[in-house]
Amino acid sequence: MTDGTTKLNLKIEIRRNSDGVVAADTWEDWDWHQYWWEHGNAACDCNRELFFLSAQGLPNPEEGDECGCGRGAFSVRCTDADTGEVLYNEWEDQ
Repeated sequence: MTDGTTKLNLKIEIRRNSDGVVAADTWEDWDWHQYWWEHGNAACDCNRELFFLSAQGLPNPEEGDECGCGRGAFSVRCTDADTGEVLYNEWEDQ
């Protein structure tokens, strides 16, 4: 799939690496860009924590309680929700 050329229903699975808990969500009509997940804003733990909490229906953390910027606290797997095609996968054990 070419980045950004097709809108799709994106299924994201976000794993909190400290305990293996996974939260899943589907974003409809999403412009797919692997760069965003690999090197962009969605690659940072601070944003991934927000996606993780949102997928569980939980509120955003209070000021000062955020995960903080960095990499490694969360891993993601992104798939096309309609076809099941894996678009991006950081889960080494999957």
